[in-house]
Amino acid sequence: FFQNLLLDNLLKVDIYNRARKLHITNLEPRAIIVFDIDPGKSGGNEAETAAAQRLTGLFVSQGGSYLTQVEENSVILIKSLTSEDDYEALEQCAVTAVDMLETEAMVRASAAYGTIVTELKDLSKSYKEARMAMDVGRIFYAGRKILSYNELGIGRLIYQLPVNLCSMFLHEIFGEYDPSLIDQETLATIQTFFENNLNVSETSRKLFVHRNTLVYRMEKLQRETGLDIRTFDDAMTFRIAIMVSEYMKFLERKG
Repeated sequence: FFQNLLLDNLLKVDIYNRARKLHITNLEPRAIIVFDIDPGKSGGNEAETAAAQRLTGLFVSQGGSYLTQVEENSVILIKSLTSEDDYEALEQCAVTAVDMLETEAMVRASAAYGTIVTELKDLSKSYKEARMAMDVGRIFYAGRKILSYNELGIGRLIYQLPVNLCSMFLHEIFGEYDPSLIDQETLATIQTFFENNLNVSETSRKLFVHRNTLVYRMEKLQRETGLDIRTFDDAMTFRIAIMVSEYMKFLERKG
């Protein structure tokens, strides 16, 4: 029932009729949390099975929540909530589950959740949001294990842009220059620079490099791209352009 519900394979009247027969409450706060499970070196479904068992014990045995699967290497939790629960509670739920999977089940996992809905028919919306959050996280926020649809920021906007518009934007910013040629050391330097609010002195201290070395790297980047990331406008343009470039690479790998 939940598989068909999440994939929009049911008519509205069928949702209510089947829910009634299965004794599933229609009006109740719920949200979808998707857990992506790393299958490990074995490549089998042992990790997925172990994760499902642990999540069942943690959530489903309490009543009101349900577990299902739609695709390989992922487990979907239909989390029942109270009227007092908010997104902070949902975040904590995801954090607790991932921590439990990694420490007790020895399974590497990440989680993404959609918005809270009150009707069964809207669970497919929460599922699509959670799935999008997981994809956006893979592209733009690789270091995060917990992702919220409501906190994807500009990544969500870029994810929904047409491919031709992304290509036009990159050509407008970089011309014939290929941003994928920027080495990882430079990208890490830029990321630290952004995290320190474009403060050169603070960034050099965090990276344990001389201030002149940092300035040299930025000037080299400016010569290659035409963007001086020491200025706010160019820094913002560069950050968005790199995110668009990452999205384009994701699409190439996907298709």
